Amino acid sequence: MKTARITRLAALKRQVELQKWLSEAGRLNNEIKRLNERIDQVDGLKKLYHAQLRMPSITSKELIGIRVIDNHLNDRREIDHNRRELLEVERQRMAVMLAQKKSQVEQLQTEAKDLKKAEANERFERLQALVPLKRNS
Repeated sequence: MKTARITRLAALKRQVELQKWLSEAGRLNNEIKRLNERIDQVDGLKKLYHAQLRMPSITSKELIGIRVIDNHLNDRREIDHNRRELLEVERQRMAVMLAQKKSQVEQLQTEAKDLKKAEANERFERLQALVPLKRNS
């Protein structure tokens, strides 16, 4: 027979597990935020270098240098976009899993509360059975 204590301990164990996953989800969100900031930074740099390309007195050496930098920025931006997409998919998958774990914790907590009430009622009934009935004289 399940007892309230065992069920409550199982709920606590699941809750600790849920906290670990929530922590991981937080790190995932921070990484996505960091990638978004870096993508914005790369876009800003690209704009600055494109503005340099429109300068009238640009030399061929500067042009080649800017083109090389632009290609590196394009590569960095593509890598960051791909990584962000992967992390977004992972975040969506994790959100579903977190919802399931949260419902498991809530279910176990409810079950523990119900079992505790049932155990208290059972103890009360046992105590009532031990109390002698009053005699009418």
